Order: sequence, then C-alpha cells, then structure tokens
Amino acid sequence: MKKIAILLSLAAFILTLASCGGPEADAKKMMKKIEKYTEVAKKVAEDQKIDDKELEELKTLAKELDEFEKEMDAKYKDDKDAEEKMKKFEEDNKAEMEKIYEEFFSAMMALYECEGADKLDL
Repeated sequence: MKKIAILLSLAAFILTLASCGGPEADAKKMMKKIEKYTEVAKKVAEDQKIDDKELEELKTLAKELDEFEKEMDAKYKDDKDAEEKMKKFEEDNKAEMEKIYEEFFSAMMALYECEGADKLDL
C-alpha cells in the first residue's frame, strides 16, 4: 500500500505542477515518466505475477518519478512565470493528461491483483 500512496502522491504532484507551475518541457518529461511506468506496469500485470526482475524495474521507475517530483518541486517553488506556462500547457493538453492518468491508475491497480503484489511496498 505504501507504493500506491507514493504513486498517488506523484500523480497529485503532476496535477499540482499542471496547475501551480513548471515549464512545459519538464511537465512533458514527467508525463513521459508516468507513461513509461504505466507501460511497464501493464506488461508486468499481463501474466498476473510479479517476478523479482519486474519488481526491481517497477521500483526503479517509481524512484525516478519520486526524485523528479522532488527536483521539480524545489526548482519551481514560487515561480509565477512557470505557473502561467503550466496553465497554458494544462489547457492545451487536458484530454491527453486525463487519458495518461486514467491508464496510470488502472495499471497500478492491476499490479495489486498480481501474485507477488505484497513485494511492491517501497
């Protein structure tokens, strides 16, 4: 469950980033990181079993997301120009962002239905 909390906080950060600030390039980078995690999670969940290699890959990707979140949080704290850029980015990419989040959450939930899900605790 700790992993789900971390990933939910990452998704919340993206929503915050989209509404509070951050340059477009970093927002796109974060979206790509979320898409990569989603892609791997879907593949892992296909056979309903999480092996050690898959577990390590998921942990690595989650750690990268967490580190990037912290970096962006520090980088754009109190940046009004970044806030305006992100509002525009959010408006221009709303449908795509919603789709990415929906797929991300579905993939995460599928992981917790797999054998070995108890090892997902980060």
